[in-house]
Amino acid sequence: MLLGASAFANPVDKHNPYNLVIGMIIGLFFGWLFKRFMYGFLGMVNRAKDKYQAKRLVRYATDVAMLFLVPFALMLTTAVFYMNWTGISGLISAGLMAVGTAASIELGKLKGKQEIRNTLTTSMVAFLFSMIWIVGFQYVSRVPAWVEGAVIFIGSLMSGGGLPL
Repeated sequence: MLLGASAFANPVDKHNPYNLVIGMIIGLFFGWLFKRFMYGFLGMVNRAKDKYQAKRLVRYATDVAMLFLVPFALMLTTAVFYMNWTGISGLISAGLMAVGTAASIELGKLKGKQEIRNTLTTSMVAFLFSMIWIVGFQYVSRVPAWVEGAVIFIGSLMSGGGLPL
């Protein structure tokens, strides 16, 4: 949620509730989707005789790896709200790539051996989501302005000062 709020913060009006709330929602959804993809792809390449054990290992490794986003979220929040930085998409992408690497390492520790397929899988998923974030943010960053405009428009209609008929 911190990543989303920081990414959507407007440099002119940092505490705009529309940007912060929608940023948090989109950040939470994007993180959830990233985690689900990591579960799914790691689960596909780590099939075992005991499906429950393999699923448990993948989930644990991914959950521990997601903790690597915490320092990135704190750095990003500090950079945006305290140091007034604006170009922060690269930091979010770096955090996603760190999560991919950490998931591979953690899964290797749990299994007792590192496997190249885990490294390739986590790298592929992290790269895909990094690319989606960088490209998609240009389009999704417009959503708070649209929502704010719609709320103001509906508010003006409800107060009696809307469209002239």
